Amino acid sequence: MKFKIIIFLFLTTLPGITLLAQNSTSSPYSGFGIGELEMSSGGRNAAMGQTGIATRSSLFLNTANPASLTTIEPQSFLLDMGFNLKYTKLENSSKSVNVTDGNISWVQIGFPITKKIFGGFSLNPKSSVGYSIYSAKTIEGTSIKYPSIYEGTGGLSEAAALLAWKLSKNISFGAKTGFIWGNVTQTMNQSIGVSSTTYELAQEDKTYYSGGYFNLGTQIIIPVNSKSSIILGGIAGISSKLNAETSTTITKTYSSTSEVVSSDVKSTNSMKLPLDVGAGISYLYGSKWVATIDVKQSNWKNATIDYNPNKLTTNNSYRFGMEFSPKDDQRSFRQTTKYRMGYRYESGYLKLYNNQIHEQAITFGVGIPIRKDRSYANFSVELGTRGTTAAHLVKEDYIKLNCSFNLWDKWFIKRKFE
Repeated sequence: MKFKIIIFLFLTTLPGITLLAQNSTSSPYSGFGIGELEMSSGGRNAAMGQTGIATRSSLFLNTANPASLTTIEPQSFLLDMGFNLKYTKLENSSKSVNVTDGNISWVQIGFPITKKIFGGFSLNPKSSVGYSIYSAKTIEGTSIKYPSIYEGTGGLSEAAALLAWKLSKNISFGAKTGFIWGNVTQTMNQSIGVSSTTYELAQEDKTYYSGGYFNLGTQIIIPVNSKSSIILGGIAGISSKLNAETSTTITKTYSSTSEVVSSDVKSTNSMKLPLDVGAGISYLYGSKWVATIDVKQSNWKNATIDYNPNKLTTNNSYRFGMEFSPKDDQRSFRQTTKYRMGYRYESGYLKLYNNQIHEQAITFGVGIPIRKDRSYANFSVELGTRGTTAAHLVKEDYIKLNCSFNLWDKWFIKRKFE
């Protein structure tokens, strides 16, 4: 069966799938900012420390830098679908708990428009929110405690269009414009006692976000000799805003009877998306070796969110990745397999109790050919840690499994009949 049919069926059912692709985290840190930020720029990148600013390939899509689309071959069509499964150990100074989450990671396509212009589309989660925190409050002057449960669900999604232009054989430019939307629901449930009567009080704050953004990218190829070359890459995001509207509902429950105490909808402060800037460099030795380094900065300090001010800061990211292929020979299964590894460090965009929530991870992966042409199944494992147990915070140790299918097809071929 041609991939065109598979693509059509998948895209027609995609709206229903994305509605279910929420709550892919159980991190208490997802209660701040817009949630836990998702990394979703391609199956190859996931195994190479999430690098991508200075990498390009005619076999794999890379939406981390839109300029990389100019490497797609004529009459080609690429589709990349990714999924993940994450096992996390949450630990504070007194106890620990294990949780498992999973989600669709991305769906993206790329294709040539003309000999010098290339296009693409991507759809992926932007952030995820999912947590449940229990605490007990004591009434002042007494030893009586009443439990409170804080829960958060939801997340944001992102749809983007990409356009790339090949200025010359070795210089490419790209642009990415997208739309972000979704909602985050935060609920507080309390058991309150008055005299001998106990009732439940629940406050639900649901914030709806929507807004667009625009990014630019460039890549420059510098030949070293007949077998090797250097690629320089750069990206920059134009600062933009997310509009926000919050609906607040307070419900009182007593003896199985519930009543709405108050309900209100208001426009909250719009959230300013960070100005992203990044640079990367890659070294290629034929089709066998790739080594790449990315440096990126996202300034979240100016983001304004009513319910958690002054907790966002600048995230500095440092990433490294490698890929090795024993020999580029399409006739041999083993020799066309891609072996990958990487490392990344994120200083974190959250700062709580004077502790910036750092994250670091190592990655391993493999790209296995699944057809005689240029399609691959990509698998990777990410071993990471985030946070600290200091200042009553939470440390997260996780194992994340990524799986993606990079499907290649030849399009727009005129059939000849004798």
